[in-house]
Amino acid sequence: MALETDRQTIELENLIGARRAQALVRAEALVPGAGRDAIEPLLADATLFIAQADVQADRVVLEGTVSCQAAYRQGEESVLKALTAQAALNHVLDIPGAQPGMLCRVRGEAAHVDARYENGHMIFQVTCNLCCQVLRLSPAQVITGIGGADGLQTAFKQIQSVKLAAEATELALVKDSVSLPAALDARAALMDWAAAEIESTEADLGGVRVKGRLWVETLVSSGVAGRPAVVVRYPLPIDQLVELPQWLAGDVFAECDVRALRSEIEPAGEDGDMRLACEGEVRVRVLANAADSANALTDVYATRGATLDVERETLRYCVAADHLRVGDVVRGTVLLGENAPGVGTVIAVKAVPVIGEWRAENGQGRIDGVIEARALYIPGGSDIPASAEAELPFSITVPQALNDDSLIDIQVISAEANALMSDRLEMKLNLSVTCDTRRREATEVVSEVSEGESAPRRPGIVIRWPDPGETAWDIGKRYAVPVESVGEVAVGQPVVVRM
Repeated sequence: MALETDRQTIELENLIGARRAQALVRAEALVPGAGRDAIEPLLADATLFIAQADVQADRVVLEGTVSCQAAYRQGEESVLKALTAQAALNHVLDIPGAQPGMLCRVRGEAAHVDARYENGHMIFQVTCNLCCQVLRLSPAQVITGIGGADGLQTAFKQIQSVKLAAEATELALVKDSVSLPAALDARAALMDWAAAEIESTEADLGGVRVKGRLWVETLVSSGVAGRPAVVVRYPLPIDQLVELPQWLAGDVFAECDVRALRSEIEPAGEDGDMRLACEGEVRVRVLANAADSANALTDVYATRGATLDVERETLRYCVAADHLRVGDVVRGTVLLGENAPGVGTVIAVKAVPVIGEWRAENGQGRIDGVIEARALYIPGGSDIPASAEAELPFSITVPQALNDDSLIDIQVISAEANALMSDRLEMKLNLSVTCDTRRREATEVVSEVSEGESAPRRPGIVIRWPDPGETAWDIGKRYAVPVESVGEVAVGQPVVVRM
């Protein structure tokens, strides 16, 4: 009688390739009214927005924009001024095996920005860190049952294949306004920077409801003597419905990128207070995981009749997708340069985390790096703004084992600084850490089974001393006897096999 097999098709997610790279982007803007006065950049910022990732043969083409801004001082003026510049990002990442139609996950950040003045222009040099992963979903058939012969001994393994089943994106406009006290004498909004914090993702009618906050900090120029500027910090609420089929809305997580920020000072109203109005363009992305399960045949042999010819294949797949968000606090001390003016009052702090490395330690994750921090301050006994910068090392432990393919994002939710002494500052940074780790395994399964040649079965008794790691299945298969007849197997103790 011919062997009969039951089969099931499951979909496997495989990592085709991953690449990390850096790209250097240059932007420039004309400095109005520069003249012969010295222009000193005091605070600079850059934001990278990757608009498109095009998967081509053996490569991925990234296109995006880098938006730069800087606050500067002209000559010996105490008034702060600001300008913006923008440049395009076009970068190619070589990933062998990539093909059109494959899934692509991209992360990018402006890790370092350097602003300098040259010949009437502000020149920005921005170092962008890029990370790209290319994934492929492919079907595979596994044997889930076998029959048609007597004396079959079978071994099965439950396989769960987790896959990135869908991705949906929505562009949202978030806006709000906050009151500015009349005593501030607000003149203009100079710079804006923000960090997105996702608080919840819940299934809703027609898709997934993503809620969170966009923590915005705006540097506002002031007419108060001795206080040329102040930072106003406020949240913009994020509440966006992202369309997604209901059957996929179970295991989801969301990401948020800031595309643009705009703010302006509105005239005083009836209450006499001015208002700071801000709006931001954000991209909310929802990624949905799904899982296929099957009880796959991993080995088979016969105790009667003909032997079996078995063909095997190795399945590589994702077994789990862990997504984690945690908060942490980093503190550090910034020492001023030898000739820098002493600190009087701190106006603003701009901090950018740069991840160096990460690893797994005792079932947890360890992330190391530095935070590039710059403080804008008023020196003691002067009203001319100055700035100081430093690199603060950090080490964060997260309750999730990380691997080489983990995607990690660190956002500075708030940054504060106080003058410990005239030559040093103490900084406190509140961070939001997001880790996305996909764990992969390889399992050898039976792909084909057929009857082989007839084999004589001679009765007898064999006494065997098991090798280290040898199991009852290994011994039963070696001598073509049922597994249950082998009994308990222990190293150093003989096993009596009756054939």
